[in-house]
Amino acid sequence: MKNITMISLFLTAFIFNTACQEEQQETVETIRSVRYTEVKNTTLSNNTIYSGKATADQEMELSFRNNGIITKKLVKVGQKVKKGQLLMQLDNIQAQLSYEQSLAALNAAKSEMFTAKSEYERGRKLYEQGNYTLSKYETVKNAYENAANQLTSAERKLAIDKEQILNGYIYAPKDAVVAEVEANLNETVSSGQKVMVLNAGNEMNVVVGVSESSINEITNGLTAYLNFRSIDEKLKGEVIEVSPIVNKENATFPVKIRIQNPTNSIHPGMAAEVKFNLGDLASDYNIVLPLSAVGEDEKGNFVYFIKDRKNDLGLVGKEYVQVGELTDEGILITDGIEQGQLIITAGLQTLIQGQTVKL
Repeated sequence: MKNITMISLFLTAFIFNTACQEEQQETVETIRSVRYTEVKNTTLSNNTIYSGKATADQEMELSFRNNGIITKKLVKVGQKVKKGQLLMQLDNIQAQLSYEQSLAALNAAKSEMFTAKSEYERGRKLYEQGNYTLSKYETVKNAYENAANQLTSAERKLAIDKEQILNGYIYAPKDAVVAEVEANLNETVSSGQKVMVLNAGNEMNVVVGVSESSINEITNGLTAYLNFRSIDEKLKGEVIEVSPIVNKENATFPVKIRIQNPTNSIHPGMAAEVKFNLGDLASDYNIVLPLSAVGEDEKGNFVYFIKDRKNDLGLVGKEYVQVGELTDEGILITDGIEQGQLIITAGLQTLIQGQTVKL
């Protein structure tokens, strides 16, 4: 019995020592190594990369000027059309009825005018011969003038109604390519509703949104560098339009760039990376970090830094920062850290504040 007790005590001590060693080993393993960089002031070239989209030189949005139901759709996306070609048509029933009524009114006005004119010419001759009283002459004269006015009004009304019929047709304003068709047969559309987009012209442009911090540096004639990654095309362009009004959807200012010597492989809608060479960033606080060094949570952007450094160990600290432009060198940090700090550049997801790490 005494031997069994001794063996049990020995096994318990062995297991306890083994567990302590494993716990100590696990404790050592939690001190993980990290990559870091020392914060330094950086001279940056203002080569911000913007995302743009290729567009045709002339992009035309077409719509009906009448309400109605589409009865003819004669084109499809990608189709080439000629100037004057019929593209789409409405039912035009109401406009056609109004036109027919105006035509009948015009014919009646012409008949009234013919009768009134005959009476007037006859009365004028009789009045000049002294065989017609002044009051009768004035009566036939007024009747003639009224008939003339009614005929003019009927002609104007007929012209308006004819124009209303034409408003139920969409013709190509010039030679172009159909870029979008946004309405189908038997669909009811409203006056002014966009139903089709045509691309025309021989030039190609790129439209890009520029941030408010850089828009004042963008001027007409500025050279832009365009990279169409999908087709491996790198071209130059020239700024031709700078909008003074911000786009409310993305809070940027639209800038149009004309592509110099575009190739046939560039089509409207293709994405392009755009760079403007604007020289050095005008800032005394040019601190740049790799994108991998900046995290984000519900409070905003943050970085992990190393504090209380002793030999090759340190503690993880957390600091919220303000970020600026994305540059070729990295992301600009405008506030929150200082030169000389050691910023952890990788593995942010596995770190916690106060953790011990190895440098």
